[in-house]
Amino acid sequence: MPEEITKNYLKKKQYSTTKYLEARIKIHQFTKNKHSFHEWILNNFEMENFPKDKTIRVLDVGCGTGVFWKKNLEKLNKFNLDIVFTDFSEAMVDKEKENTTDIKGKKIYEVADVENLEKYFGQFDIVMCHNVVYHAQDKNKALSNLSKCLNDNPNSFCSITTNSERHMLNVYEIGRKLDKNFPTDRIIDTFTEEVADKMIPNHFNMTKKVEEEELQVTDWEILMGFVASGVEPRGIDLVDGFYEKYKEIYDKELNMRGYFQIIKRSPLYICKKK
Repeated sequence: MPEEITKNYLKKKQYSTTKYLEARIKIHQFTKNKHSFHEWILNNFEMENFPKDKTIRVLDVGCGTGVFWKKNLEKLNKFNLDIVFTDFSEAMVDKEKENTTDIKGKKIYEVADVENLEKYFGQFDIVMCHNVVYHAQDKNKALSNLSKCLNDNPNSFCSITTNSERHMLNVYEIGRKLDKNFPTDRIIDTFTEEVADKMIPNHFNMTKKVEEEELQVTDWEILMGFVASGVEPRGIDLVDGFYEKYKEIYDKELNMRGYFQIIKRSPLYICKKK
């Protein structure tokens, strides 16, 4: 089992602070799309199906640092929302609280794990679980829990995202070429798009959307921060000159293309109770 997917590693190293998650998020500013990934997600929610005078109950499982809410602030504030923000990392919950002060409506912030959501069963119109299920040791239990958190409103749904096996793969392939100790086993590998396609239908009726695009990176420090986010928490000692050699590859492509290209592919599953 890769070290990243153990709960002990995630809590004590990868997510003990928001540093590494923020480094991974930062690189997505180089998107060519007119809308961010988080805006694209909301655009696929059928929010108009909920009556305008209804309070929509939302459970955000693995809320992270609140980027989804910051990116969609204006749109979301048009609705009457009652939100429970959860994450198994206290550092993430604290950052979420800081970054969602401008979101209107009732807000509760709690530490909770996707594999232990019993207190939330049957209560929510929308359950969000974005890039989280691959952290669970028991993926089927996590998916079952998400389904059970939905109420009986026929418009209720669960929103699940993950990434493809091909997502940002060249970043890892370059690292492994430069150092055999560079980790190519990623946090996402236990619940990629290819795995999710098979598992989610066992728990939900789903509709799948895909965002596939390229990042055109022009800032070495941001790329280096992304690369380091998978190395530093593990305490891996890379060969001398690793980042210098990586930068040579980056500079060569930058001079040739005008940017360093990263291909990303991320599916969104809009899931209804069976």
